[in-house]
Amino acid sequence: MTPFIALILAGSLWTGRPAPPPDMPDSLITRPLPPRTGAFLSSPRYMVVSAHPLAGKAGVNLMIRGGTAADAALAVQAVLSVVEPESSGPGGGCFILYHDEQGDSLHAIDGREELPAGGHPTMFLDEEGRVLPEVRSGGLPVGVPGTVAAMSRLQAQFGKMPLDSVLAPAIRIAEEGFAVSPDLARAIRSQAPRLLRFPATRELYFRPDGSPHAEGDTLRNPALARFYRLWAASPDADFFYRGEVARAMVDAVRGAPFRPGHLGMDDLANYRAVAREPIIGEYRDLRLAVFPPPTSGGITLLEILGLMETRPSPTRRIREDSDLLDFLDGLARASRTAFADRAAYLGDWDWRPETPLWSLFDPDFIDARALEAFDPDADLGTPPPAGSLEGFDTTHFVVIDRWNNLVCCTSTIEYTFGSGIVVPEYGFLLNNELTDFNLVPSDPPAPNDIEPGRRPRVTSLDADPGEGGKRPRSSMCPVIVYGEDGEPEMALGSPGGPTIIGSVATILLLVYEYDMPLTKAVSHPRLYSRGGPLEIETYGWNRRNLSDSLRTRGWEIAPLGSYPFLRGDVQALQIHDTGSRHGASDPRHDGQPRGG
Repeated sequence: MTPFIALILAGSLWTGRPAPPPDMPDSLITRPLPPRTGAFLSSPRYMVVSAHPLAGKAGVNLMIRGGTAADAALAVQAVLSVVEPESSGPGGGCFILYHDEQGDSLHAIDGREELPAGGHPTMFLDEEGRVLPEVRSGGLPVGVPGTVAAMSRLQAQFGKMPLDSVLAPAIRIAEEGFAVSPDLARAIRSQAPRLLRFPATRELYFRPDGSPHAEGDTLRNPALARFYRLWAASPDADFFYRGEVARAMVDAVRGAPFRPGHLGMDDLANYRAVAREPIIGEYRDLRLAVFPPPTSGGITLLEILGLMETRPSPTRRIREDSDLLDFLDGLARASRTAFADRAAYLGDWDWRPETPLWSLFDPDFIDARALEAFDPDADLGTPPPAGSLEGFDTTHFVVIDRWNNLVCCTSTIEYTFGSGIVVPEYGFLLNNELTDFNLVPSDPPAPNDIEPGRRPRVTSLDADPGEGGKRPRSSMCPVIVYGEDGEPEMALGSPGGPTIIGSVATILLLVYEYDMPLTKAVSHPRLYSRGGPLEIETYGWNRRNLSDSLRTRGWEIAPLGSYPFLRGDVQALQIHDTGSRHGASDPRHDGQPRGG
């Protein structure tokens, strides 16, 4: 008899206490853990769904005072950079989808980091051609940051409020301090050895005795408040890409005490936040707006959904263990196939503009790939090499205002605390985004290999986009779902590196294929397939029974990781027919919707 597969529909709670045993006793459904208080909210007019309640409060208060979703988005990003610094900030990059209700238009702003001019294909290799140890830390992996340019562009084009008002909440919190959250405390503790290498980082995130700041400690960052005051006085973001802040970043990278890097003043002065053409894919009776390359998230998601749509219609409810097992096996096979195509074709499109990216979710291509993906006798084969070292710490937020303008943004510094380098005098961390490139070069170069120099930004919509360095492939996947009436009905995204795509796909499938309420879909335990062994969360599943059942279908199961769940931290917004907003923050972490 097929073993039972246990499932928690109500979600899981992680507070930093020791995890329960990974294999629960045999049962149909394991004992459910209640959703974290505050993780779900309904609101009539406007809402922010983000990874920290202080960020949501800042955005909502701006909208109460007449600000737009663009104003609120910058306020949210600025506060997150203070209270969730391990995940995003001015020293990183982002992808922004903006639905302009008044202009009846959709915009995609690419704030992805770029390779500095001094970067080269073997920069992460030793003399024997082996990947250097600990390449995530120091100046070497730092790419040219893009968040400040992208957020400045968004707010200048679609905002109403003066910059000093928008940045005031972040300035106040940075100066007065905030209580360290469980997520931040755990991040500092886990990354302490690498963070202690850098004096400005040590001074900010550790106590005078050298111990890491713990949950509940008050953390202040007056240097970051000073940085935000400079930003408030420079709407065009020149202060960041030229002048004293740019010089401080270059000095921090090139003078890093561990693995100095290549960032230069010309790299910063040349950077642009690029307008891209959003990709619109069809799924059932819906239209999905996703971001184009250099992120792979949107196209890979559309391929997964297209492959799943070729299967027989589901029962509309997951009632039996066999229903769940069929769903997970199908999702794993679709994901594995899409990730193989991702590795083969996706990278910075400006460096491969001839690549027919739309073919990857074309119905004829999907039908052909489905024959291989879902063949129960197909050899699952050897997965492609991982290539890059995508980290799992990023952030996502969704903002909607009273006029139904909508921001869906994923923002990152890549790995936990990025490169580990805090820029002295300015209080923000620099990314380690260049490790998202393939670390070992191919001949000829693969789409995501490091390629030096600058090329025209030929896929930009800007009148004068200029030239830029290559941007590393991302997995970030902001999505806006449009209903049959052409209006947005859902927006979501997640951190989690390459698991982002699986998190977003799982929630969309559970909501639209199985009629699951958004709150339960976001809380649902997850499984990920990226071409290698399946990765299964500890919480929520009867892991032993699930693993045994999947092995009978040919799957290898990855060993347990150090977390009881993987690094998904989904933030989702649903807009009901009545116009009310329903926000869902992943109960696995500290997020919380705020509304009014």
